[in-house]
Amino acid sequence: MSSIEKDYIEVKVDVNRINRMFKELNMSTNESKKALRKGLADSAKIIQRKARSNLNTVQNGASGKPLVTKNLKKWVRYVVYRKTLGFRVHIQQSKGKNKKENKSYVLKWLEDGTKPRWQKYRKWRPLRQSIPFKTKRRYTGYITESHFFSNASKSKIGEAQSTLQKHIERHIQKIASKR
Repeated sequence: MSSIEKDYIEVKVDVNRINRMFKELNMSTNESKKALRKGLADSAKIIQRKARSNLNTVQNGASGKPLVTKNLKKWVRYVVYRKTLGFRVHIQQSKGKNKKENKSYVLKWLEDGTKPRWQKYRKWRPLRQSIPFKTKRRYTGYITESHFFSNASKSKIGEAQSTLQKHIERHIQKIASKR
């Protein structure tokens, strides 16, 4: 069915059957591309939904209570490629946003965790004093890895692959019925 190589997965679908459907329904190239992209988007949504539900189970290391992930869920996204057939589900930071608007960098910490961190020494001079003042180094903690995203992609990639053919055929029928 598929072979995993590096960072991508190849999926095999019955191309002859899909092409036959395109010819039987006299679909234009734009309509056929639209059906393919929508079918890929539906398969990507399977992984996205699982990753978002796994994000609910991430717990705060200090209190043990679940984190409030309402604003973080929207940064688990998928992209369907326009020129080539494929999709990507990711937690990467989108460009052009500042950190107040875009909190997706926190998802990387929750996925992979962080090392134990300490506050560094600070040198500063109070007004009218020439002697530098040093603060003590203090422990600020770490974030334990939750692997919410990698677990979701591993558990749902098979379902996304097996339902891809069905999603594409359903969207072909849907677009043909609207004409």
